[in-house]
Amino acid sequence: MKGPGASSDSPGVAWELTVAAAKPAAPPDTEALFRAHGAEVSRWVRALAGPEADVEDLVQDVFVAVHRARRGFRGDSALTTWLFGITSNLVKRHRRVQKVRRWLGGSAVEVAGKLPGGAPLADDQLAQRQARLRVHRVLDQLSHKFRTALILFELEGKPAAEIAELFGVTPSVVFVWLTRARAQFYKRLEIIERTEGVV
Repeated sequence: MKGPGASSDSPGVAWELTVAAAKPAAPPDTEALFRAHGAEVSRWVRALAGPEADVEDLVQDVFVAVHRARRGFRGDSALTTWLFGITSNLVKRHRRVQKVRRWLGGSAVEVAGKLPGGAPLADDQLAQRQARLRVHRVLDQLSHKFRTALILFELEGKPAAEIAELFGVTPSVVFVWLTRARAQFYKRLEIIERTEGVV
């Protein structure tokens, strides 16, 4: 029988190590997550939600959702992948609600836009704003995965490998999505511009 100091491979020590390894890690701290990833989540929201979204409110909603879901984070994927999934799903729900509001007579932003306001926009500013809105109208017609991949790649400048990691797919799948998304985007943009008489 081994003495007390020589029992590093004894069943008791092995059991303690197994139990320690099996203990779940502490859930991520929401405040620390916000400090470390708030700016990145804000960029994702701004890109995915469109030009008329209240980015600050949506980012706050994302971190409320993160706080509620944090105990479910097991570390199976990268933290940024988990955060992106929450952000993407929340923005998707937000866009669905906005679409319903437009069908029912307009969102608060659109209704406010019909009221008399400040000085009119200069021609260049107005043209840029109309172009931005046109682009987002086309993006709204794409499927969620095509729209998100295209925005992250073209507007956010993220490499395909990083987008693939966020979605949990391979980079080759992302390239297929981008090819199809671009084809659909240009086809639909051409239809809208022709309808509106844009030269």
